Amino acid sequence: MASGEQLVLGTQMQGSSSLPPPPCRLTLPPATDPVITTIINNSDICDHNAFPVIALLPLGSQARNIILNVFKYFRMHENYDHIAEVEKKTAEATQVSCRSVSRIRRQGRLSETGVISSPVYQKRVCPVFDAVDDFARDVIRREILAFYERGELPTMELLHEKVKEPPVSFAGGQTSLRILVKDLGFRYKKHNSSRALLMERDDIVAERNKYLREIERNRRSDQPRPEIFVDETWVNQNASVERCWTTKAGAVGPRLKSGKGARFIIVHAGGADGFVPGALLMFRSKHGNKGDYHDSMNHDTFKDWFLHQLLPNIPSKSLIVMDNAPYHSKQLNKASTSQTRKPEIIKWLQENSIEHDPTHSRPELLQIVKIHKKRFQQYEIDELASTAGHRILRLPPYYCQFNPIELIWAQIKDKISKRNSNSNQNMKNVENITRQAIEEVTKENWQKCIDHVHKIEGDYRKKDVAYEHLYESFTVDLLSSDESSAESDED
Repeated sequence: MASGEQLVLGTQMQGSSSLPPPPCRLTLPPATDPVITTIINNSDICDHNAFPVIALLPLGSQARNIILNVFKYFRMHENYDHIAEVEKKTAEATQVSCRSVSRIRRQGRLSETGVISSPVYQKRVCPVFDAVDDFARDVIRREILAFYERGELPTMELLHEKVKEPPVSFAGGQTSLRILVKDLGFRYKKHNSSRALLMERDDIVAERNKYLREIERNRRSDQPRPEIFVDETWVNQNASVERCWTTKAGAVGPRLKSGKGARFIIVHAGGADGFVPGALLMFRSKHGNKGDYHDSMNHDTFKDWFLHQLLPNIPSKSLIVMDNAPYHSKQLNKASTSQTRKPEIIKWLQENSIEHDPTHSRPELLQIVKIHKKRFQQYEIDELASTAGHRILRLPPYYCQFNPIELIWAQIKDKISKRNSNSNQNMKNVENITRQAIEEVTKENWQKCIDHVHKIEGDYRKKDVAYEHLYESFTVDLLSSDESSAESDED
């Protein structure tokens, strides 16, 4: 049966000489994979008195391997003049079509191990979200806080009108924007009445204020620690400019390869004196260009770079600023979780000298762990830095804009895109271009980016003050109106 063809489900009424009712039709999806024929009861589809019908269901990797093994068995133990006869025999034995058997054989030949495996599931990324970079996310976040700064209450409709314009130029609708804003750490929740406010999560606000207070305290101290900013990024093999001068018909222009190509992962650090000498780590991703660059990094790789390329090359008593990526945050004394068994929870509480009753239930013990775990949280990277005389300061969640190296990455990638716009888009050429672009970043470039981040930090401090003022004013107004309503009701 061809892809998209309709499967006619015929029905026959029992004990009746009347004509059967019109057939029920199902439109089959495009057949991209082998399918297996299965007998089902069509009473869920048509009339409850109908006979069973044939439905087509996708084959899993286990079923495909079984069919492949059946084919190999017939081919080895039966004498057939042509391979098509073996496929036909296999189709009859496994109740699939000859075409499916042929396709499964082809998949087996293409597999290096001869075993068919299911494809790796890749989460679909909405094109609208894919076009929103870190810069646009920061603009959206600051636009929300600007409402409070102006003494206004942000709504999704008003925010959508703002972000449709440059520099964000958001192409999605309000529903997509709502998902994006939620991903930025904001929640739309009620506050002391039926009135709903678009508010940033309290835990994120607390982490942001803590970070701003800590880094400002370091800058105002008598002996401030030198700030070293750490981050990772990636460069695609076929990175190139999106626009260039060409003819109307497009006959003139650079010859570029299609797709993104392979990917380089870059780890580096820098500060007011520029990039840290000898701290560049650049390697080819094992995952190609699929997924996020975080998939190509792990704790062992980062730890090795941290010990041998970063710590020996930075000033003494530095303040190392980094985000909360998983490979930055391996814990030494990991607290119990909801997946931990009760004996292990009790062991963790005993090792940390936390008062508890072993006879209490597992949920009760987990509550005790939740109360105390922050106090005993230790990261391996933090301990390594402390041993060397340095200190780690972690960026608040969702606030990569507080790291000036993000602006440096943007400058480097812009140079790479312009210089890589030719037919020689191979990995060696991209590596050379990338290293050259990194070497061209000066102390002045870094200082401009650091000054810009200081300005952003100052803007957030002002917005927090405005937000607190409006929040408290709105609370007082609500309480006053509620009290007036109560008095009116009593009258």
